[in-house]
Amino acid sequence: MRLIEFKDRFPTEQSCVSEFRRLREKSGIICKRCKGIEHYWLSSKQMYQCKNSTCRFRTSLKSGTLLENSKLSYMVWFITMHLMTSSKNNMSALELQRQLGLKYYEPVFEMMHKIRLVMGKRDDIYDLVGEVELDEGYFSNSKSLERNEFTGEVAELKRGKGSQKKTPVLVMHSFVKAPLKLEKSKHKINTIPKFIKMKVLENVTSKEITSDAEKSINKNSNIVSDDNKSYKELQNISKTHKSHNASKTEISKILPWVHKAITNSKGIIINVHKGISDKYMQNYMNEYCFKFNRRQFKLDIFDRLILASVLYTWF
Repeated sequence: MRLIEFKDRFPTEQSCVSEFRRLREKSGIICKRCKGIEHYWLSSKQMYQCKNSTCRFRTSLKSGTLLENSKLSYMVWFITMHLMTSSKNNMSALELQRQLGLKYYEPVFEMMHKIRLVMGKRDDIYDLVGEVELDEGYFSNSKSLERNEFTGEVAELKRGKGSQKKTPVLVMHSFVKAPLKLEKSKHKINTIPKFIKMKVLENVTSKEITSDAEKSINKNSNIVSDDNKSYKELQNISKTHKSHNASKTEISKILPWVHKAITNSKGIIINVHKGISDKYMQNYMNEYCFKFNRRQFKLDIFDRLILASVLYTWF
């Protein structure tokens, strides 16, 4: 959605409230006390009241949604979600604070990460199906020194693959065979990307990788990966698992979409955020995947995010 279209659709705070209320009622409201589903709107209180005569529990419009406990206006939330979905690139919290004209940085930072958490929750309900590429990526984080929690001494971080400055991420990318006209072109990859999932790893063990893959990939799918020993159990959670023993150059041709995703997401993090905390790495992966998986939706991606904000809480 372009900015001028957003302005025409949501010119006032009340227009944002009305849209949020419409989606809230469409998705259904459940009473926290009696679990009843029938409510009526109290205009004077701007709240829903349970129709159960023995309950009469009241529920605010924000309760049970992403906006619960937020003091920021609906307009601020809507503008933020619009700006986060209107471009392939990310927007920093500092830039968003400037655009919104807000005094404090912290509420903007928290709001953006709450949105990213909901993006991840929405994508978690779907499985990758069919042909799936799988590999690991190592993303630079903002950690520069490590302090011993017992002695308080500061030590330099390790270098290389196991460095604390690198956050390991499991990248899974589904794809389909390209049409014949594309397959014949020597300049095209003979497959087409579908959907992607990216999960931050803590210990990079076979057990952890297998567990994350099992939650993300349909058991009737065919997994393609390199011959990393950590992937040996993937054959137990999928229809087939084909591993390739190849050099770094060759494996990027065997797993093209995984490596393109790693390169593109790294570029966004470096160009926009410079360095991010390891604690929030998964949130940025959520944002990248949410926007990539809905790249064909165009104007609808904003509406999908608004709907997700109604259906899920950040906590």
